[in-house]
Amino acid sequence: MPGKIQLKKINFFITSNLFPSISITGKKCELMCQHCKGKLLEALISAPTPGAFEKIALKFHMQGAKGILLTGGCDESGRVPIDDLIPAIKTIKKKTELSIIAHTGFVSREEAVILKDSGLDGIGFDVIGDMATAREVYGLDVSEKEYIESLQAIDDSGIRIFPHVCVGLHFGELKGEFRALEMIRNIRPETIIITGLMPVAGTPMAHIKPDPSDFAKVITRAIELFPDTPVVLGCAHSSGKDREEIEKIALKSDIKFDSW
Repeated sequence: MPGKIQLKKINFFITSNLFPSISITGKKCELMCQHCKGKLLEALISAPTPGAFEKIALKFHMQGAKGILLTGGCDESGRVPIDDLIPAIKTIKKKTELSIIAHTGFVSREEAVILKDSGLDGIGFDVIGDMATAREVYGLDVSEKEYIESLQAIDDSGIRIFPHVCVGLHFGELKGEFRALEMIRNIRPETIIITGLMPVAGTPMAHIKPDPSDFAKVITRAIELFPDTPVVLGCAHSSGKDREEIEKIALKSDIKFDSW
């Protein structure tokens, strides 16, 4: 994602003014997941209307930004309400060369086609391989089939897809990550992004961290399953000494990379 620091054979992606993260729902999220409770939205740039989004995007373009990460809170069905922004995305793509990557949550085939037509450059999609995690952490009563259908819809539309697999999302435990990678094998991902549970103050999971050794297991499996696809470490991967340990583990892995 935004801003890249290359170290050996792995990319560490960080947000910056070159690739800012914008929340199209402001601080609002209807899901209020156990690991976030909307807290992560508070640090993002708020653009709760299409007009605000267009204005902010054009401002960053004038300041030299290369792209934008379009994200926000989800509704109760696990979708980020991006549909209203289609005209704004088209305008921004006509006026600038900004890359626009969006976190959409679940999407239908019709929505994916419309997003492709808008000029959207890519979609970051969180893949959960254990439905108990989806239910107990996200509060979503969904099936694996719904994840696979969204992945396939995005892939079939021709939009570049960047699947995210979060290590330790199930209350710090390794559960469903390997299955998530298997689900991604049905499509042609641009890049596999490995993230990790972040301990966020003020949430029920504030004092939970994933085991750094679990990252080694997931990264190794991702490399085995996707030998020709870049595997990168996302900016969200624990904190403190554990974060440093995870980065050391990643650096020791033979991870291929490519430009965003």
